[in-house]
Amino acid sequence: MNDKEIISEFIQVKKGNDGIQLLVRGISWPHPHEPVSSWTVASVLPQTSSSQELDSKIQEILDNEQYFKVCQECGKRKPRGWMHNDGICQSCAENNHGVVY
Repeated sequence: MNDKEIISEFIQVKKGNDGIQLLVRGISWPHPHEPVSSWTVASVLPQTSSSQELDSKIQEILDNEQYFKVCQECGKRKPRGWMHNDGICQSCAENNHGVVY
Protein backbone atom coordinates (compact mmCIF):
# COMPACT_ATOMS: atom_id res chain seq x y z
CA MET A 1 0.00 0.00 0.00
CA ASN A 2 1.49 3.35 -1.00
CA ASP A 3 0.85 6.67 0.75
CA LYS A 4 -1.87 7.67 -1.71
CA GLU A 5 -3.75 4.43 -0.98
CA ILE A 6 -3.26 4.86 2.77
CA ILE A 7 -4.63 8.40 2.58
CA SER A 8 -7.62 7.17 0.60
CA GLU A 9 -8.44 4.37 3.05
CA PHE A 10 -7.33 5.75 6.41
CA ILE A 11 -7.63 9.56 6.32
CA GLN A 12 -10.82 11.56 5.84
CA VAL A 13 -11.20 15.29 5.33
CA LYS A 14 -14.49 16.76 6.54
CA LYS A 15 -15.32 20.41 6.01
CA GLY A 16 -17.76 21.97 8.45
CA ASN A 17 -18.74 25.28 9.98
CA ASP A 18 -16.08 24.90 12.66
CA GLY A 19 -13.21 24.20 10.25
CA ILE A 20 -11.65 21.35 8.32
CA GLN A 21 -11.37 18.14 10.32
CA LEU A 22 -8.78 15.52 9.46
CA LEU A 23 -9.81 12.10 10.74
CA VAL A 24 -7.72 8.95 10.94
CA ARG A 25 -9.15 5.44 10.88
CA GLY A 26 -7.67 3.39 13.66
CA ILE A 27 -7.81 -0.39 13.83
CA SER A 28 -8.11 -2.36 17.05
CA TRP A 29 -8.37 -6.09 17.65
CA PRO A 30 -10.79 -6.80 20.52
CA HIS A 31 -11.02 -10.42 19.32
CA PRO A 32 -8.68 -12.46 17.10
CA HIS A 33 -9.63 -12.22 13.42
CA GLU A 34 -12.15 -9.44 14.18
CA PRO A 35 -10.66 -5.99 13.59
CA VAL A 36 -12.72 -2.97 14.57
CA SER A 37 -12.28 0.41 12.88
CA SER A 38 -12.96 3.77 14.46
CA TRP A 39 -12.39 7.32 13.24
CA THR A 40 -10.53 9.84 15.41
CA VAL A 41 -10.05 13.55 14.81
CA ALA A 42 -6.31 13.98 14.32
CA SER A 43 -6.32 17.68 13.50
CA VAL A 44 -8.58 20.65 12.79
CA LEU A 45 -7.61 23.40 10.37
CA PRO A 46 -9.30 26.76 9.76
CA GLN A 47 -11.85 26.83 6.93
CA THR A 48 -9.58 29.26 5.11
CA SER A 49 -6.70 26.76 4.89
CA SER A 50 -5.14 26.34 1.47
CA SER A 51 -4.83 22.98 -0.29
CA GLN A 52 -1.08 23.24 0.36
CA GLU A 53 -1.69 23.59 4.12
CA LEU A 54 -4.09 20.64 3.98
CA ASP A 55 -1.58 18.47 2.11
CA SER A 56 1.12 19.42 4.61
CA LYS A 57 -1.09 18.46 7.57
CA ILE A 58 -1.98 15.13 5.91
CA GLN A 59 1.75 14.40 5.51
CA GLU A 60 2.27 15.23 9.20
CA ILE A 61 -0.43 12.71 10.09
CA LEU A 62 1.19 10.05 7.88
CA ASP A 63 4.51 10.69 9.64
CA ASN A 64 2.94 10.58 13.11
CA GLU A 65 3.79 7.25 14.75
CA GLN A 66 0.66 7.50 16.85
CA TYR A 67 -1.27 6.58 13.67
CA PHE A 68 1.18 4.91 11.27
CA LYS A 69 4.51 3.07 11.46
CA VAL A 70 7.05 2.02 8.84
CA CYS A 71 7.93 -1.67 9.03
CA GLN A 72 11.65 -2.22 9.61
CA GLU A 73 11.64 -5.29 7.36
CA CYS A 74 9.55 -4.42 4.30
CA GLY A 75 9.87 -0.63 4.60
CA LYS A 76 6.15 -0.08 4.01
CA ARG A 77 4.05 2.39 5.98
CA LYS A 78 1.19 0.65 7.80
CA PRO A 79 -1.58 1.70 10.16
CA ARG A 80 -0.68 0.98 13.79
CA GLY A 81 -3.40 -1.67 13.87
CA TRP A 82 -1.55 -3.65 11.20
CA MET A 83 1.71 -3.77 13.14
CA HIS A 84 2.78 -6.93 14.96
CA ASN A 85 4.93 -4.82 17.29
CA ASP A 86 6.71 -1.46 17.12
CA GLY A 87 9.17 -2.77 14.54
CA ILE A 88 7.47 -5.14 12.14
CA CYS A 89 4.12 -5.38 10.41
CA GLN A 90 1.77 -8.34 10.66
CA SER A 91 2.61 -9.45 7.11
CA CYS A 92 6.34 -9.65 7.84
CA ALA A 93 5.64 -11.36 11.18
CA GLU A 94 3.68 -14.05 9.31
CA ASN A 95 5.95 -14.36 6.27
CA ASN A 96 9.35 -14.07 7.97
CA HIS A 97 8.86 -15.20 11.56
CA GLY A 98 6.22 -17.92 11.47
CA VAL A 99 3.64 -15.92 13.40
CA VAL A 100 0.11 -17.21 12.82
CA TYR A 101 -2.86 -14.89 13.19
